[in-house]
Amino acid sequence: MAADRKDIRKKIVFAGQGLFWQTELRQVFTKEGWQTFVWEADKPASEEVIKIHNIPVLVYALDVALTGEPGIKALQDFLHVLQAGWQAGVTQVYLVSSTLAEPLAEGQRPLSEVAAMAERMGRGWADVTGCGFAIVRLPEVYGPGCRKQDGFLSRALYSLAQGGVVTSRRPGKRAFLYREDAVYGLYRAVARRYTGGTISLAAGEAVRWEELPQLVRQATGKACPLAIDADSAEDYAMGGMAGQKAASELGWRPKYPLAEGLQLTWQYVQAAAADQQRELANTGRRLQWQQRLRRAIPLAENLAGFALMGAVMAFQQGQPVNPIVPFDMNFVYIGAMGLLYGKQQALLAMALSSVLLLGAMLHQGSTLVGLFYVPAMLLHLITYLLVAVLTGYVADSRRYEREAAHWQAAQHEERLAVLKRLYDENMEVKNHLYHQIVNSDDSIGRLYRIIRNLDSVEPENIFTQAAAVTAQVLDVRDIAVYVVGNDQRYLRQKVRLGRLANQLPRSLRVADCRYLQSVLHEKAVYINRELAADAPDMAAPIIHQGRVIAVVEVFGMRFEQWSLHQQNLLSITVRLISSSMGRAYQYESEIQARRYWGNTRILQAKEFDKIIAELKARRQLQGDLPLAMLRVDMTGLDYQELDSRLSGAIRNEDFVGLRADRVYVLLPDADEEVTAMVQRRLQKRGLQTQVDEGIV
Repeated sequence: MAADRKDIRKKIVFAGQGLFWQTELRQVFTKEGWQTFVWEADKPASEEVIKIHNIPVLVYALDVALTGEPGIKALQDFLHVLQAGWQAGVTQVYLVSSTLAEPLAEGQRPLSEVAAMAERMGRGWADVTGCGFAIVRLPEVYGPGCRKQDGFLSRALYSLAQGGVVTSRRPGKRAFLYREDAVYGLYRAVARRYTGGTISLAAGEAVRWEELPQLVRQATGKACPLAIDADSAEDYAMGGMAGQKAASELGWRPKYPLAEGLQLTWQYVQAAAADQQRELANTGRRLQWQQRLRRAIPLAENLAGFALMGAVMAFQQGQPVNPIVPFDMNFVYIGAMGLLYGKQQALLAMALSSVLLLGAMLHQGSTLVGLFYVPAMLLHLITYLLVAVLTGYVADSRRYEREAAHWQAAQHEERLAVLKRLYDENMEVKNHLYHQIVNSDDSIGRLYRIIRNLDSVEPENIFTQAAAVTAQVLDVRDIAVYVVGNDQRYLRQKVRLGRLANQLPRSLRVADCRYLQSVLHEKAVYINRELAADAPDMAAPIIHQGRVIAVVEVFGMRFEQWSLHQQNLLSITVRLISSSMGRAYQYESEIQARRYWGNTRILQAKEFDKIIAELKARRQLQGDLPLAMLRVDMTGLDYQELDSRLSGAIRNEDFVGLRADRVYVLLPDADEEVTAMVQRRLQKRGLQTQVDEGIV
């Protein structure tokens, strides 16, 4: 177990509907040396990030309060994240669920159908994929940072601070867990790689409905506004909690009692409510001032214009019309107010101008009643009114046009946004379908792009590419390639890919494997229809000159891949591999003199370097290929004598070659034990060797 913990990559991704305490959770993991990521469902780039960073652990937080269509969408998102995570290499998933997934009594429906369904979906996904899946059930989590919608306790505290009543259909019991305790418990489950199914984090006894008001009152000093309402959409009751398993499996115990947690949460809620009220008050005052300014500025400018016209009239010796330029400046004043602010301010300016005009006439000795019998005066006043109405009408009509244009622009922007969203969705579907067509299992373009990796004349490279090509064509992860011995009694593992293939034996005895007898004798694709545990899902022979020289074995196929289509793909793939291997062997036979030294199996330096490069590339592909390089002491030996002594002392897949005027024996897939055994065997043949670790 300790060794397994050292091997885990300390990377984790958080997905789901989000928790109010997710920031604190990420901070804990970051503090402990984990690299954290967030999966945003509406951003396809998140999946690419997960694939690039090869993240093994995923934590999904489910909003158990969702129902109806939002709940269905949440389940669809959960299933999508599981599938995408598995394709990206996630090996362990933790579902943050709730005790609402359990019914209150046997035979009843769960309080949260979404939570119960998500747990069943997760278990089924784990059974199909073989990945680890654990459920961490939490009671209602509360603490600083909580929102009003984050549970009964949060709603009660916010109602206490802001006013209002929290109702429930019926009383019952409910457990509560402080934020820090939830964070630490979930971290312990991930850090200890808990895979024991469902585990609950409980903090003492559940609180009865009748006890909650008294507990809240003790923490806050105020009466708690709770009431029972049969028409309420909420239910206080919650399933029971058992925390003994968390204590034994995780070494976790809650730190904060409910009374202390309530006090800390109440302090936060009070501050948050006060900040919200201050923000609302500031916003209200700001809107009032803006509204007052919008009303006051035109009036102030109108009064300023009135004062200016009065000053002009005083400058003109009380005459409304300039004696030098026979023009009444009040027309400018009225027109400016009308054009700037519309008919309302224009009529006010007309009235104030009329006051100035009548005042000037009265100052000159006229009477108010007499002025209305003077046609010139009446015409002057009517002209004021006409200018005010015309300019006000023009300004108002322009304003209406601007408002209409603004409304139309807003409508066009909304339509454009809808069309853009539809376009983006169509483009996404088009690109998805395009990639499905181009990258589908039977796409000529995809197969050609994959199969052309077999265009090589080096047998070792073809063996390496045989595993990689088969994995890509069949869309599987676990592939093993075994080379058949000359006597066809034993097979030696040449290349392996994937976790399941890494657990396979390095050599197989044909007599012990019935499926190998079928493949070698019938030279056809083997299908494990009996689901035998000691056989691969499929196996196919690589044939050269009518003889089986290697066998490709496939493991870990998904349920939907057990089809005749998949069998045909494997059959075509191994035929192409056989064809490439035939060309490689033909090329090798034609350059025999240049490839080997004389009639020996000792490779020339250039060819030996190619073999070393191919094996390094294979090690990079499969990740765990140990290579050993033995330097041979050639004292008193020539190459012909060395080749004679090596015959039968090393494996068929081992290589002997020249490098820097020295002779080396290259042992693929040989650990320290195998290397030591080969050295002892060579020593019995009179050959002294030394491990050279600087080459491979």
